[in-house]
Amino acid sequence: MPVDASSRPAAPAPRKRPVRKATVPAPSVDAETENMDAEMDEGAGGGGARMTQAERRALAERRILDAALELVARRGSVRMTLAEVGEAAGYSRGLPAHRFGNKAGLLQRVVLNIGARFEARRLALPQHRPGLDAVRSLVSTYFVRDDTRWIETRALLVMMTEGFMEDSELNPYIGEYIRSSISRLEQHIRDGIALGEIRADIDPTTAATLLLGALRGVLHQRLVLGDLRLDKVRDLALQMVDRTLAAH
Repeated sequence: MPVDASSRPAAPAPRKRPVRKATVPAPSVDAETENMDAEMDEGAGGGGARMTQAERRALAERRILDAALELVARRGSVRMTLAEVGEAAGYSRGLPAHRFGNKAGLLQRVVLNIGARFEARRLALPQHRPGLDAVRSLVSTYFVRDDTRWIETRALLVMMTEGFMEDSELNPYIGEYIRSSISRLEQHIRDGIALGEIRADIDPTTAATLLLGALRGVLHQRLVLGDLRLDKVRDLALQMVDRTLAAH
């Protein structure tokens, strides 16, 4: 007896084979470094002899630090982002993070860079003797500025203000910078006392703290007012150092 086709059991549907998605391996550290090196090559510009890897890295670091310094001086560090630092330096938005790890790491290097530049200016002045002469040299250095826009000074004073805000990531770095500055001047005063050039009743830590605070206060006023005669302020500051500290 013929079987009605409609009564036949339906054939089972063919089983679908799982589709394997192609996986793209994550770039290795070496590959990522090569990409960054290529970017630093591009940022260095063409022409001239090809730079070594060390030279490219040094140039990129210098440009990033300069860009961060400029941004901090103009807007402060709180609103600054690593991405805009990279763009301002002429590189990608990710290069600062690759070089410095995070924003705190970059800001730490900015503070250290400001200290290194100040020391370079001090060393460029005529050599001084230990003691009172070294104190006078340090005071003079505060009034030496080869940057007419005062970018370093602006950035430092901004970060000093931000450094005492609650939960500031700058606090440890600015605190260490201030302690180091006081310690350096304090040692000059101690040397002067030992040499008999500075009064023995002067407390070195107190004198160094007061003198540095006064100098930075003058620079702050100069940036706000813009019309202070720093040469006259410097000359009077040196006279006050002699009258206050010098042994007679």
